[in-house]
Amino acid sequence: MTMEEEADLAEVMELTPEMKAAVGKPGEPTLYEVTSLGIRTFARAVGYKNPVYFDDDAAKAKGFPAIQAPPGYLGMPVWNPNKTTARQASFESPFKRNLNGGTAVEPLERVFAGDVLEAVTTLTSLEIVPSAAFGQMMIRVSETVYTRKSDRKVVAKTRGTGLSY
Repeated sequence: MTMEEEADLAEVMELTPEMKAAVGKPGEPTLYEVTSLGIRTFARAVGYKNPVYFDDDAAKAKGFPAIQAPPGYLGMPVWNPNKTTARQASFESPFKRNLNGGTAVEPLERVFAGDVLEAVTTLTSLEIVPSAAFGQMMIRVSETVYTRKSDRKVVAKTRGTGLSY
């Protein structure tokens, strides 16, 4: 590494007040619909064979109200083209390129076709770090809590890392 590259790495930008204020602040809720079509499509795509993910009668024979969503499937966001999305960032990022750095899913309750989930995402940490490849990177860590609307039970939590450079 040249001296000039080392100097660039040493001058990591600071988080703005807006960035710091976003940490720990929950976003607006987003609704997710869990449909039988979505469940079957997801289960088929990842290679699940359990009939409770495909067959209403098999699910009911196990005592379930409808087909069960496989682990990791939490429905699709309800999108309205006439409404602004609630998932917009609360600050302007100085970086233009974004990567998913990984997502962990913690299932807490079973989810079924017909469920409507409310998801609230909170940015839990944010930092700008030196990067040998890109000069500097921003690392965002967030947690999303999914609550079933019908009984207010938290059914899952996801933790995700986003990388921007």
